[in-house]
This record gives sequence, structure tokens and C-alpha cells, in this order.
Amino acid sequence: MKFIPTRRHIATDLAGACPENPNYLQIRARMNRLVDRYLTIDILSQHLIDLPTQFSQPHVRKWEPIDWKSVSREQIVGVDPDLFIMLVAGATEIETPIREYSQETWNYMRSIHPGMAYFIGGTQNPDGSIATLGAWEKEERQHAPTFKKIYQQLTGEKLQPKPNSVNDYQSSNSALTAVNKHTLSRISTEWGAVSIYLWLMAHSTGALQQAIAQPFQDEVNHLAKFWGFSRWAFAGSYYEQVKGSAKSLLTLAKHHRGERTEGNNLVSKATTVDAIELAFVFSRVMVRVRTWNRELSHTLLTHLFGQSPVAA
Repeated sequence: MKFIPTRRHIATDLAGACPENPNYLQIRARMNRLVDRYLTIDILSQHLIDLPTQFSQPHVRKWEPIDWKSVSREQIVGVDPDLFIMLVAGATEIETPIREYSQETWNYMRSIHPGMAYFIGGTQNPDGSIATLGAWEKEERQHAPTFKKIYQQLTGEKLQPKPNSVNDYQSSNSALTAVNKHTLSRISTEWGAVSIYLWLMAHSTGALQQAIAQPFQDEVNHLAKFWGFSRWAFAGSYYEQVKGSAKSLLTLAKHHRGERTEGNNLVSKATTVDAIELAFVFSRVMVRVRTWNRELSHTLLTHLFGQSPVAA
């Protein structure tokens, strides 16, 4: 008979020490451990350095195997399981319309950087159908099925996700301004995904945590790529990018709240401690990005991508 580990049998995991009933400070320590493990300066830099090769030699990040039979509700730690499952359901719905996200970004990027457009959305046939998928889209397409399967493992029920609505491409008199605004919006979604998935990992262990780690690492990769590309293309400061991304994040949250299957229940289920934890993890991720941002000199970015559109 195969031994299936539960939270009682695991002393350490990807987030470090894993008490059976962790308190706020222990969860916060687990979040810090995850940041230090997956968002090091070297990891973020390598993700960005990889971007130019994606323009000519696209490739996807290889996932580690997931032991689905071992994923268990017992592996949720330090939080109401119902809240955890609601966030998993929300992640599934947000990740579902990836093709629409891809095409929206492709339409913006192709005007100023065809290589970035190719990385995101691949190529199209004359009739608008898919000719090749972009590497970003290939990676993102794995996320919704993963969270859907996690939901099923935790509840015994199949989730029928209600996908996010996606804004269509909006033409503008200034292509550069439109792309800048859209890129900040894309940074905000990656920032949100990294933060929420990190929170889920801090509140899970065993096979459940390892399953969430796969889309989480993709989102860290994508956050680094969009952030670095934006710094190069538009020469914005760290604070300008944070301000623009935060504004976009709040706008998107308000827009999509009514679309979430568990939107109202999620707000009522979350405690003050849950809200404090989420605020901490969002800020913690961006503090690490600030530290890394100092490494992104004009010389480095020009070496990677050439002359910036704003300098042309």
C-alpha cells in the first residue's frame, strides 16, 4: 500500500519548516522562504536574459512531475480549507481564457516589437487562425487545467469555471503609449499570480504544494520578462512601474470581482489575518523586484534588446 504523506508527516517542504498548525509569524516565515528560494536576483536575471533567445528559438520551461494521487485536502495548512479552495477556483477562472489574453497582447506588441509579439502569441494564418503558439501561451495553457485538477482532488467535484472577460485590442493614436499601458497591465496580472500562488504554497505542503509550484514558477518567469522588457522599452522608473501596475491591478480586481464564481463568498470567508497575509505577500514580492530592478542598468538592457523605442 502506497504511503500518502499528510501535513502531520512533513517537517519541512518547499517553504521550509511546516508546523501542523502554523500561526501568522510562521506562515510569514514560510512566505519569506519561498521568496528567497524562487525569486533570487540570479533567477530573475536569468529569466530576463533568456527573453531575447525566445524571439528566435522559442522554448518552454520544463515542469516537474506532479504526483496527483497524493494531492490531499489534508495538505492545506494554517488556513480555512474553504478559503484555500475558493482561491484555487478563482485561479482556474483567471487562467482559463489564455488564448484571448495572448491575442490581446500580440496585437499590442506587434507594432513596436514583433519578437515580443511572437514570444507571447506565436504566428497567425491569414484567416486569423493559429499557425504557431507562442512560448508564453504554451506555458500559460497548462495552468488552468492544473488548478482545475487541484480543485477536483481537494473537493471530489469537477469545477465548471466561468472565465474572465478579456478586453479586446484598443487602437490608439499613440502606439507606444498604448503598449506601455498594456504592458503595465500584464505586469500587474503576473504580479498578482505570483503573489496569490506564493500564498497558496505557504498554506500547503506535500504533493499539493509541489503541484502549485509548477504554475508559480512560470509566473515568476513571466513577471521578470515583462518587467525587464517594460524597463527597456519605456525607460520608466521602479516607482512609475509599481504605480502603473498597482493601479491596473486594482482596476482589474474591481472589474472581475463580479465574474468570480465565489467572489462574494471569498470576501466574507477571508479573515483579517488572511487579508494581512495577502497584503504582506504582494508587498514582499514587489520589494524583491525592487532589489532586482537595481541590477537592470541601461547598458544591460541595451545589450539584451538593442535601442529602446523611446530613444528611436
